Amino acid sequence: MSHEGELANGSAKARGIRVLVALFALAACAREPMGPTADDFPDEPAPDPAPATVAFVNVNVVTMRDDRVLERQTVVVRGGRIVAIGDAGRVAVPADAFRIEGQGRFLIPGLADMHVHLTSATFVNLRNDFMLWLANGVTTIRVMWGSAGILAERGRIEDGSVLGPTLLVASPGIDGPGGTWTASTPPVSTPAEARERAQAHVAAGYDFLKVYNDLTPAVYTAITDAARSAGVPVVGHVPSRVGFESVVAAGQLTLEHFIGIKLQAARPFTGGSLDVARVRSLAERGRQAGAWFTPTITVDVLSLARAADIRSSTEISFVSPGMRNFFQSGFHNGLPNDVAERERANQATITRILHETGANLLVGTDAGFGWILPGTSIHEELSHFVRAGLSRHAALRAATSAAARSVSRSGEFGTVAEGARADLVLVVRNPLRDLDTLRDPSGVMVRGRWLSRGDLRTRLDAIRQSYGN
Repeated sequence: MSHEGELANGSAKARGIRVLVALFALAACAREPMGPTADDFPDEPAPDPAPATVAFVNVNVVTMRDDRVLERQTVVVRGGRIVAIGDAGRVAVPADAFRIEGQGRFLIPGLADMHVHLTSATFVNLRNDFMLWLANGVTTIRVMWGSAGILAERGRIEDGSVLGPTLLVASPGIDGPGGTWTASTPPVSTPAEARERAQAHVAAGYDFLKVYNDLTPAVYTAITDAARSAGVPVVGHVPSRVGFESVVAAGQLTLEHFIGIKLQAARPFTGGSLDVARVRSLAERGRQAGAWFTPTITVDVLSLARAADIRSSTEISFVSPGMRNFFQSGFHNGLPNDVAERERANQATITRILHETGANLLVGTDAGFGWILPGTSIHEELSHFVRAGLSRHAALRAATSAAARSVSRSGEFGTVAEGARADLVLVVRNPLRDLDTLRDPSGVMVRGRWLSRGDLRTRLDAIRQSYGN
């Protein structure tokens, strides 16, 4: 399930859950608070202009380099990087630093949603969508259907002229005749056409080449050969005529939505009987090949009832009219409720087996497609991982340090460590015990810029009002 909307001659998709309900006091939280909440701490907005140096003082650090919590630490940020981390009693706070007092709170790396689509129709609305991700602690997103306009935004974010999460951008999907999105991107029919398309996408500067469902083996091989020559990873679906074994043998970096596994182990494909032994065999093959799996459980188990809940939710008021129109175009309005429940069980089983096998897992939501909302959906995806049997640490690792490792950027993001990009989330409770604390952060730092809870609330309220909601 993957689609593509349009932005400055580009395309994409989406999905979602609850949008910082407690954080922005825009909707009532349906559960009892488990210990302190962000309301129990003072807001700490950064001065204007933004300070060059920020120090988190006496904070508990969840580094995500392992499963330990480093207590009573000071973390110093300068120039968008973490420059010092250590015991609060030993790390000096620079005189010019803006201080954020930890007061028993926890500092974690920013989250990475490794499967999203940008389906808002204008740059103004797209930048509003960026704020929805940031407000939920998502500081890196992998855009799974890029465009020239999105590549330009990637550059603007990197040079600081646009505030948003770091973008990792895949090419528009490469597919054969008869594919779902031929209106968005011309199909390729021959190996020569495939090589030409792949080389054009590489020259344009995409981080990945994306493959789709309806490629022949010869065309798929031409794409992967061109990608290997250029040193650009291939990501995306498992084409049905190519198959799981051939895709992992070819070195495809990421496999989205469990398509390849379900083609061989589920009858029918959605909500069908699952051959668990076959799943284990495929999981082991994927592990040996070093492939990365992005389950996108949130979108793939979307029920008619869940879609109706989202359409009537408070959170939808933050979503741009362009994205809502894309949702309403009907590409994925939800599965019958009983089918969705069976599919949820299948997705959980596959995720658990992959984890038990030691295969690589990433957190991706398909936000921007099928009523999956930007930002908030990552919390739903994390909860699906835990319900599948992963520990909270394993689930959070898939959204932080594993994401960086998958794209060969360990040390760049995904951990709290000296030299890493200062993408950080300050939360009230230990997320290794309570992932729900991530829904209600005290603030988010992206590339060294601190956005306090109050600042985020103000920005989100302005977005909602700009849409007339």
